[in-house]
Amino acid sequence: MSEVLIVGAGIGGLSAAIALGTSGEVKHRVSVVEKSSVLSDVGAGIQLGPNSTTILIRWGLGQELSECAFEPEKLQVMSALSGVELGSMNLGSSFRKKYGAPYFTLHRADLHKMLYSRVLKQGSAVIELNKELNHFKQIQQGVEVEFVSGSKNHQTVFTNEQNRKSFDVLIGADGVWSRVRSILNDMSTKNLAYSESKQDLFKPAEFCGDLAYRSLVSQKTLPKKLRFNSVRVWLGPKMHLVQYPIRGGEWLNSVLFIDTRKLKNNSQYLCYSQPNSNLLSWDIKLDQTQLGLFFQETINQCCPEIMDTISALGQWQAWPIMAKAPLRSELQMVAGRVALLGDAAHPMLPYLAQGAGMSIEDADSLGRQFSSLSEQDSRTILSAYAQLRWRRNAWVQQRALLNQKVFHAEGLLAVARNSSLRLFGDKLLSMPWLYGHKNM
Repeated sequence: MSEVLIVGAGIGGLSAAIALGTSGEVKHRVSVVEKSSVLSDVGAGIQLGPNSTTILIRWGLGQELSECAFEPEKLQVMSALSGVELGSMNLGSSFRKKYGAPYFTLHRADLHKMLYSRVLKQGSAVIELNKELNHFKQIQQGVEVEFVSGSKNHQTVFTNEQNRKSFDVLIGADGVWSRVRSILNDMSTKNLAYSESKQDLFKPAEFCGDLAYRSLVSQKTLPKKLRFNSVRVWLGPKMHLVQYPIRGGEWLNSVLFIDTRKLKNNSQYLCYSQPNSNLLSWDIKLDQTQLGLFFQETINQCCPEIMDTISALGQWQAWPIMAKAPLRSELQMVAGRVALLGDAAHPMLPYLAQGAGMSIEDADSLGRQFSSLSEQDSRTILSAYAQLRWRRNAWVQQRALLNQKVFHAEGLLAVARNSSLRLFGDKLLSMPWLYGHKNM
């Protein structure tokens, strides 16, 4: 029986544990290690398209999803300048009929709790908290792992219950700040066993210049004109605002994205966008007055409804948007007996709302490869997983980058965007290649 270690107990790591536990006859033991002492997930709302809800339902989570998620009836694209609708797409029952699964919005913490409960119920993995990966090295028998447990100054070699110091497979599902990817990057640049052509395969994600300001409020506290049951995306110069209900429609999730690179008077927030700023420690909270002062030139050009929304939503929390260039090959997702999954492999801009979706797809594909290639060497299994997934992830990364330009467009590009949405809104917004993907 093979030993599989998953680093990270977020959405990707827990999904991988579920997928490995539902991949037919269990021929491997799974351990999940998480550096946090308390298992929780930060953030606010997320969107899940049929490409990912199909998988969750197949894993037996349909009932749990329906209880905690919200199913919006429509996606509306609005002009942040004029307040008029530019285009729309029906969701709800028509989307279910078209793609065979629902489009849901929900709180990230609710999804995380659901996945964690399923891992425990399924018994597919042992989850150990307060274990931070320090280092690993690949040996002939597998991957030897060292981690820090408790105090940062106390290092312990990770051993399983048989007192073995190695695992057959290591899965890095530790997010955008991935320690697994960082170690692979060090190896690729220092270890002579790696060629020069591989030296940039595992470079870290970088701050893209956009800041996201999140707010989550009860809809009951808002004026009636600011309450709604659809997904709304407001597009404007150097910014866009995404809003949708979660938790049965009772709460409204709002995220204001602003491109700081194009702002003129940026001295008040310059410290947040410097390359040497510690993005890992960001916990920046602003009220609506401070937000207005920081981004006055951007917000003041918007329609009254945007202005009213910012005033009504109260406190906002800043978050730096990190990303990497689209994947170029399967070599960026696997190295021997070590594989990357989700944001650890392919951090992407959130402008296609597919970060969680791609993590779930990755996990499902990983489980399928372990099942179908169960008699093969683990390196063969991981290689097959990476070959199946890298192009799909690269394309989603690329489309998210394109959306960044389109969403924040100015001048003639904005005119062309608005005209296209008015003429072909539903066709542009309904993406069969994305939502109708059949995961392998």
